[in-house]
Amino acid sequence: MRRAFLAAAGGLAALALLAVRLRATYLVIRVSGNSMAPALTHGDRLLARRTGLAALRKGQIAVVSSPHPTGSEFLIKRVAALPGDPVPDGVRRVVADDVVPAGRFVLIGDNTEVSFDSREHGFFHADDLRAVTVKKLEPQHGR
Repeated sequence: MRRAFLAAAGGLAALALLAVRLRATYLVIRVSGNSMAPALTHGDRLLARRTGLAALRKGQIAVVSSPHPTGSEFLIKRVAALPGDPVPDGVRRVVADDVVPAGRFVLIGDNTEVSFDSREHGFFHADDLRAVTVKKLEPQHGR
């Protein structure tokens, strides 16, 4: 009986640890604005996984701490260049480098007409990176 209790308690502890780890690893982000349209539009919900710069790939949609003065907590943009890549043409007017330096990356919104991104801000720093999106979540019904 004692063994069964200890096994059950150990199993519950492992599940609790897994739940805490998953919660720390994944987050749900709500899109505000249309700078990523048509791929993402205002109100879309995204599942995002915390990651570091080494795991980032061009074309992925990244979540970064926002340097924008509007006060938004995050920016959601597509990765356009990584360390060692050539700096995209539209970004060259705001940075002096021809190649993305170590510890930096370039983000550009899909809707270039309204996007605040590296074309105005310049490089984003590895410390700005919060997550990479995994998938768009289904809309919540009744909300």
